[in-house]
Amino acid sequence: MPIKLTIFSLLAGSLVTGALLAGSLLTGSLLAGCSDKNPSGKDLDLLTANPWKYEKAGFDSNDDGIFDALDPRIAGSEKENMVIFRKDGTGYSQLESKKDGFPFMWAFQNHDSTIYFQDQYYKIRTLTQHRLEIYADQKLGTSNTRYVIVLSR
Repeated sequence: MPIKLTIFSLLAGSLVTGALLAGSLLTGSLLAGCSDKNPSGKDLDLLTANPWKYEKAGFDSNDDGIFDALDPRIAGSEKENMVIFRKDGTGYSQLESKKDGFPFMWAFQNHDSTIYFQDQYYKIRTLTQHRLEIYADQKLGTSNTRYVIVLSR
């Protein structure tokens, strides 16, 4: 009996170890697929060089660059927020007149053509020294629309 128990224990231990290893590998590969390990230095430097301010945000249903509706949060007090992206993938949004900020995580994706920001994936339309324009296509009811955020320095 002790031999069977020992063999069973070894077999059960191997199965648990194998399951944990497989789970770890799967989790690691999923996280590795979530962000570019080496974003281009130029894009990283442009994004993180200085704080950004909201210029405008809203909906552009036909992608003509003219907003159909502005986001009232950005048109109001949010417009005074500074958005700071750090090179380590963290950042924060801070009202200019206050010292407290709201932290966030960000990451480039798809060779810097997409950014994960504010718990959503956005396509990058423009990233220059003075302008960051990102958008996300969304479905609202039966219609499709594009939510655009424009930040400037």
